[in-house]
Amino acid sequence: MIAVTACRLLVAASLAAFATTLVAQGAQPADTAVLPPIAGISIQAGQIGLGSSAFNEQLALQGRGRLSRNVVTLGVESWMRWDHLMVLAGSHTYVPVRASATNYTTETSGAYGTIDLGVPLIMKKKLLVYPLVGVGLSTTSVTLRRNGAVDFITNFRDISSIGGRNVDITARRYQGHVGMGLDRVFQPQWPKLLMTFGLRAGYMGALGKPTWRSGPERVTRAPDLGLEGAYVRLTLGGVLAKRRHAAVPMVGSLLPYIGR
Repeated sequence: MIAVTACRLLVAASLAAFATTLVAQGAQPADTAVLPPIAGISIQAGQIGLGSSAFNEQLALQGRGRLSRNVVTLGVESWMRWDHLMVLAGSHTYVPVRASATNYTTETSGAYGTIDLGVPLIMKKKLLVYPLVGVGLSTTSVTLRRNGAVDFITNFRDISSIGGRNVDITARRYQGHVGMGLDRVFQPQWPKLLMTFGLRAGYMGALGKPTWRSGPERVTRAPDLGLEGAYVRLTLGGVLAKRRHAAVPMVGSLLPYIGR
């Protein structure tokens, strides 16, 4: 859960940095000399597959509800371009999903960070279209809860001995993906900025099996669960005048995954 919380805080910080960048650019007229764009940053929202089939089979054996096979994602991505080569980095979290049964509730949430390479096939002043390939690391957290009311009117020291009980397990695994990216530059009436609207679509799969833990302890024989399947994301962002302006958010988006 700590990794997921850290990622959400990072996304919030990245959004704040993104807003600050737009405000700073808004003080000056849009500079069309940076077209086609050499750097950018965007906020993104979309959907991705969750490979929950094997996990759901085990949940069913325990009388638990089944988890969704798709999740909604929110994130931040920044990128740089040198002629016909692009480097992109992003950090995304997916909205928690919950499955309920008579006696149990199961909830999962997660996050992932990727670093990608793209090659523009179409590069005009206001349009970039490029295939991309990338690798990353994902974190998936699951809370297994046995339903039961907890009476908080009782003494606090008694809470641990009554009501429902939770078990939290977390998996980390490497991910790989291929896809296509599209960015269209436009200039709204206000603010006077060069903005981008775009699309990311492709397929993400696992690179190896996940490693499950409950706190510091290893969890063995846990079924596979993680991001797997088609994804699509809409993007809304801004054009950056210099590549170095994208360097800090690129590194920042990957910090939660360093050393995992």
